[in-house]
Amino acid sequence: MSLPYGRAALSLPRGRAMPAEQWETHHAFVLRALTVLLLAVPAYALLRGHGPVTAALNTVPLLLLVLVARAPALHRSTRAGAAALGLMVTAALAVQLSGGATEAHFLFFALLPLAALYAARAPFLLAIAFVAAHHFLLGTLLPHAVFSHDVDPLPMAGLHAAFVLLESWACLVAWRRFDDRREQIEQVVAQRTGELQAQRDELARLAAVVQSTDDAVITTTPDGTITSWNPGAERLYGWPAEEIVGRHASLLSGGDPLPRDLSVIPPGSQERRHRRRDGSVFDALVTFSLIRGEDGRPTGVAGISRDISGSKRREAEARATARLLEKQAGELARRALHDPLTGLANRTLMQDRLEHALADRRVRRHAVLLLDLDDFKVVNDEAGHEAGDAVLTAVARRLESSVRPADTVARLGGDEFVVLMEDVEGRRDVVTVAERLLGALREPVEWGDEQFTVGGSVGVTLTDPTDRRGMDDLLRDADLAMYVAKSGGKNRVRVFERGMREEVAAQDELVRDLRAAVSTGELRVLYQPQVDLRTGAVTGVEALARWQSGSRGLVEPAGFIAVAEATGVIDAIDDWVIGEACAQLRSWDASGLPELRMAVNVSPRRLATGDLAVTLAAATRAAGLDPARLEIEVPEAVASGPDAAAGIRDVRALGVHVAIDDFGTGSSSLARLQDLPLDRLKIDSSSVALLAAGSASGSLADAVIALGNSLGLEVVAEGVEEPGQLAALRSLGCTSAQGHLFGSPVPAAAVEQMVRTGRPLIDAA
Repeated sequence: MSLPYGRAALSLPRGRAMPAEQWETHHAFVLRALTVLLLAVPAYALLRGHGPVTAALNTVPLLLLVLVARAPALHRSTRAGAAALGLMVTAALAVQLSGGATEAHFLFFALLPLAALYAARAPFLLAIAFVAAHHFLLGTLLPHAVFSHDVDPLPMAGLHAAFVLLESWACLVAWRRFDDRREQIEQVVAQRTGELQAQRDELARLAAVVQSTDDAVITTTPDGTITSWNPGAERLYGWPAEEIVGRHASLLSGGDPLPRDLSVIPPGSQERRHRRRDGSVFDALVTFSLIRGEDGRPTGVAGISRDISGSKRREAEARATARLLEKQAGELARRALHDPLTGLANRTLMQDRLEHALADRRVRRHAVLLLDLDDFKVVNDEAGHEAGDAVLTAVARRLESSVRPADTVARLGGDEFVVLMEDVEGRRDVVTVAERLLGALREPVEWGDEQFTVGGSVGVTLTDPTDRRGMDDLLRDADLAMYVAKSGGKNRVRVFERGMREEVAAQDELVRDLRAAVSTGELRVLYQPQVDLRTGAVTGVEALARWQSGSRGLVEPAGFIAVAEATGVIDAIDDWVIGEACAQLRSWDASGLPELRMAVNVSPRRLATGDLAVTLAAATRAAGLDPARLEIEVPEAVASGPDAAAGIRDVRALGVHVAIDDFGTGSSSLARLQDLPLDRLKIDSSSVALLAAGSASGSLADAVIALGNSLGLEVVAEGVEEPGQLAALRSLGCTSAQGHLFGSPVPAAAVEQMVRTGRPLIDAA
């Protein structure tokens, strides 16, 4: 009944190798069955009446196969084959020991399916082959060893063959179905395993992100019970997970209420106030997400929180910084175009507006007014720069209120202002505005307990349709007109005319000649005697500079001193006069004349520069003179200014005497005079001139002499020209004087002759 091996092999499913773990499980089951059968064979032999030896001998083949099947070193196919043969050998032994009883043959059919547990060809074919060999070969050769003696072997063999084939077919079908089902299940399992693996990997990645992120990741039930709490939440809120999980999310609220059902919160980000464990409240940006189950219903809420207090603070600081920068930019822009002291337009803004105005001057006429304050330096010198700033600020407000709303008022620097009047009707309108500006300046400016009055000079230039002057030309012409107004007596308005350029050109030529005169020896010194009114003797002289120009002839001080002051040439003239005066004193001393005092006028600017004392020290040292032989004369108007006061103290510390010149014409403070180290007061010639017209008592000269006596200062009268003035001065107690009555400024030789004659110049009585 055996089938050809090739067909039998092809009819069996090849299947796939059973996994090792599953194979070991099936093999262990078969081995347990073989162990039971190994014990049952000798017991069955003894039960059938066989002796112990027979029972033992019948057990040996089965024992050997069981040992082979249990050997772990052998390949699993060998072990499976040994187990299959062991099953079939057990059935054969049972048939033999039973004497071929039919019931024993059914053991083959009971054990054959166990060989199918290996799901492999070899063990199953080996088992079938054993049954075929046992029934056909052994049943033919030794029929009584296989079948009962009273049974025909051939029908029994056929019957058994039918059963074996039927069972083999059943096993084959079951095996094939099992293998197909197993493949489907494995595919499903592999697919599902892959999906689960992917989900697990994704969940693992998400879990890693949640655990490592600095943000707080929290999940709750829809009613607000906290279900998860990552390390970021612990760091942000301060609660460990074991203390917070299971509690309500309202514990985190810093004032913003939560709805009872958190699932109604719209997904997305929103700012909320949250609270930490220590009670501190902070601004949090919370991103809400809804968690849904498989049926789509909400099962929870996930929230990701981040502390944005720092970022909001930085944003607020950034906005504040931006506002500050914007304000500073505006302030810088304002400062770039406006004067920092007065708030008026500065030169840059004025030039810009003037350029725009000049662009349409063929259609409209414009005017430029340049205003320079008169005697403003006196304010700074007497009261300090703080008072000067107050005056400039007050002047700026007055100028703005005196012009039209569309006009531009600018400060060019120092005490110089400019007004741009666009679209003017004519010269008369412009002059009217200029005079209104000067009128506004005449009102006193109050500063503390003091009042200051400053005037001004205004230069005006106008454009016309044929005008080709540029911005610089207009400003220069306005400056020329202002210069002419100031030189004409100050507090005036002058409109630019082309002839003014020739005047200024002549003035420039005068300056050039004067600069050259210092170095070419054209300057000379004349000396006016100062007389003691009690004795009539010459006690000193005043050195006066004269300019003997080769082209202009003798130029009196009024013709060049003001120009020298304005251009700075006066410094060189002062130094030269001081040197000449010291040298002349030395020469007179050498010729045997009595010691005389030398008075020298100095420029007010020299007191502010701080180098006058250095010049005096050098000159007296070069001439070998005692500095006490020198006296400098300082105008009253500048004597009490802070810079001049410092210069006076430096000169007085050197030993040089100091006299206040033209006293009575200024507005010096008595308190300030008391603070200065002065020696003499010189009564101005205008005050002396009044003495001839009336009584000396109650005059300004009387007040000056009384003041000098009260301060312990010697008083010298200037400009004495008439005997009546001399008599008045004597009656007032004045002891020294100078003027044409005693002698005009003369060369040094005339002074020497005057002193040597020894005759009084006046009647001492």
